[in-house]
Amino acid sequence: MWSELKAKRDRLPSFYQEFEITQTYKVESHNQSSKRQIILDMSKDQWRERSSSGSGEYIRIFDGKDVFTMEEGGSEYLRAKRKPKEEELPFAYNLGNPDLSKLKETERRPCAIPGNDHTCVVLDGPLKASNRFTSPTVSIKVLQGNARNMFDLETGLLIASRTVEAIDNGRSAYQLDVTRILKRISYGSAPDVSLFKLPSSDLREVKELSRWDAAKMKKELAGKAAPELTVTDLRGEPVALAALKGRTVLLDFWTTWCPPCRADAPALDKLHQKYGDKELTIVGISVSEERETVEKFLKEHPHQFPIVLTTENEMPRPYQVGLFPTYIVINQDGSFAAAVEGDKGFGDLRKLLKKAGMETE
Repeated sequence: MWSELKAKRDRLPSFYQEFEITQTYKVESHNQSSKRQIILDMSKDQWRERSSSGSGEYIRIFDGKDVFTMEEGGSEYLRAKRKPKEEELPFAYNLGNPDLSKLKETERRPCAIPGNDHTCVVLDGPLKASNRFTSPTVSIKVLQGNARNMFDLETGLLIASRTVEAIDNGRSAYQLDVTRILKRISYGSAPDVSLFKLPSSDLREVKELSRWDAAKMKKELAGKAAPELTVTDLRGEPVALAALKGRTVLLDFWTTWCPPCRADAPALDKLHQKYGDKELTIVGISVSEERETVEKFLKEHPHQFPIVLTTENEMPRPYQVGLFPTYIVINQDGSFAAAVEGDKGFGDLRKLLKKAGMETE
């Protein structure tokens, strides 16, 4: 049946689907969830997938040979060559590595798709252990998992899915729970071949998409609503920008090995002590370091404000910084005020806070 459903999809000249995707990362101390929308155009062995969330918009294109990844409106793209004998699937249809010998049909029911009365089949089964590339150079190990998928029996198209996988990324182990819910669908029309090509000849091929630095943040975000950020701190407490409107927010991106970060830390603690109960919220964001390393550091250099680990939270693209320290200031109305970085960044930060009526010693 799995093969028959795929054959039915392949016989469609093209199809268009919109999915709502929910991903939940579960570690021992907390859960972290995120949502995004995926728009998929597919025709035979070519596809284009557009992913939208609070962290921005990304496009992935498979032209039948290579996979291209880029930011919406960006100037760079990544190229990943197709692996021999492997099928390149868009995220919406990357349903893990099902053990087809143990797959079972558990139910048939109306698909409940607006505009038709098709019947859907529900298939349940375990997933095989496998290695999966999350980028051209980074892979994770899927230890085990289970999946429930619902397909339209007439067209073979995916209607809903849930996969639960136990994963080891080389630094830590976690459970990944992903649901896909179809919101819109159309199929049967002639494909638009331009969808499966790079949108511009001006795009530059790179080995890694550029990180967001202070200059890029100022250019793209200054004066606009700050991108959504919902994370969980070291103590398991939620931290959400949406809940902090009415206060000035200072995001401090740091690492334990960064000398300027250590030098600035006492002044940040004094800021928290002076204004934390009034109009300022400071959130420390430890970048790419494990809980054990950060907790050991904080025992010797305690901070009173919340600390978030990027290794345990999904960080939106505009908050994926690579120069330390980086300070981002968000206004009381939730708009992006400014970003400063490097060993001279705290001097600029003083000026920004002074404008907001806060003095640093």
